[in-house]
Amino acid sequence: MATIVRGERSPFGPIINDISGLATTHRQVGGEGVCRWKMLMNGMHLEGEWNCVEYVVLTPGAGVGEHVHMRTEEIYYIVRGQAVVTMNDVELHAGPGDLITTPIGAAHSIANRTDEEMHFFVIEVFPGEGPAAEPAQLNVPARLPDADGVRRATVDLHPYFTGAWHSFTLWDIPGDDTVTEEAQADHAQVLHLLDGSAEFEVNGGRHQGGPGLSLAIPPHTPWTVRSAGPVSLISTRVAV
Repeated sequence: MATIVRGERSPFGPIINDISGLATTHRQVGGEGVCRWKMLMNGMHLEGEWNCVEYVVLTPGAGVGEHVHMRTEEIYYIVRGQAVVTMNDVELHAGPGDLITTPIGAAHSIANRTDEEMHFFVIEVFPGEGPAAEPAQLNVPARLPDADGVRRATVDLHPYFTGAWHSFTLWDIPGDDTVTEEAQADHAQVLHLLDGSAEFEVNGGRHQGGPGLSLAIPPHTPWTVRSAGPVSLISTRVAV
């Protein structure tokens, strides 16, 4: 969410975080069992209408209770394990690579009914105006091109929301490659490393890590990722 100080908004810098140090929550949002949760980024520290970026682990049998967002729109990206997402009383069975869109006003919950942990990545953005879209379940890896080298699959988020969502991209980097891109002047971007080890360079700073490393990239800022072996990462853009 844009933060204004005395009528002006100064440019924000990159944010770097990871999924270490998850909090333990019991019966999250009225659900069941034990979850582990962390807010990776607060929207007030990002440019644009972001509310938050989170990471959640559901232990076996745990679930986040049914709730309705009246002030934000949301995506879930399933990182690991199997989930049952109940959306407006309809059950969706989701696995790794599934992107779930939750428009404003949709009643939803998510549960882990298996004997293994389930991990998912969450972003909430403030809405715009107009009628809410229908919820959707999209498998992003299935959209990767059948090609050699660096591959990416992008989902246009405009049809699924009223807010300033732009796109969601899955990057598949085969190994020992360098990719350079730039957050556009009118977009802020959040990167999240799913698999592998990589070094990111942003504004001259270098940040190395493995699965769970997250970076927020301000508008009009180039970034480079150097992979040490195969790497998979996701990127979400929101207009400023």
